[in-house]
Amino acid sequence: MTIAGLTGHQDLGAPATVAWVRRQIEATVRNHKVELGVTALAIGADQLFASVLAEHKISYLAIVPCNRYEETFDRAGLAKYRHFLRLATQTCVLHFEEPSEKAYYEAGKNIVRRSTLLIAVWDGKPAKGLGGTGDIVQYAQRESKIIVHINPGLRKVQLL
Repeated sequence: MTIAGLTGHQDLGAPATVAWVRRQIEATVRNHKVELGVTALAIGADQLFASVLAEHKISYLAIVPCNRYEETFDRAGLAKYRHFLRLATQTCVLHFEEPSEKAYYEAGKNIVRRSTLLIAVWDGKPAKGLGGTGDIVQYAQRESKIIVHINPGLRKVQLL
C-alpha cells in the first residue's frame, strides 16, 4: 500500500506554475498508486495535494501541528483549510498549543513517519526556518523514504 505524505512550499508562484505542480502531483499519485495521503493542509502545496486526493476519492489523514493552527491562516486560506479538514478521513492534532517552528518540524516528521513515499514540492534550497521543506526532505532521506521532488522553479521532477 502506497501512503504518500506531502511537504511543500506555501507560495507556488504564478497560476501557470500552480497548474503545472498540480499535474505533477496528479501524475505522482497515479504512477505510485497512492491509496492514502498524509498532509498538514497548509496553504499552497498541501492544499493542492488535498484537492487532488479529494478529486480522486483517495482518503487522507490531516496532521494538525498545534491547537491554534487556524490562527496562521488568512480568511481565504482558513476557509480552504476548514473545507479540507472536513474531508479528511482522520485527523491527528499534535500536542503543541501555539504555532511554532518546532510544531511544524514535528508535523513534518510525523508525515514522513506515516508515509511510504514523500512528495516534496520544493525549490531545492535549505529551509528558511526549522521545519521548512528542506528540513523535512533531509529527515525523509535519513529515514530512507522514497522522495519525489517536484521543483516548481525549474519545472523538473526527480526521485531523490
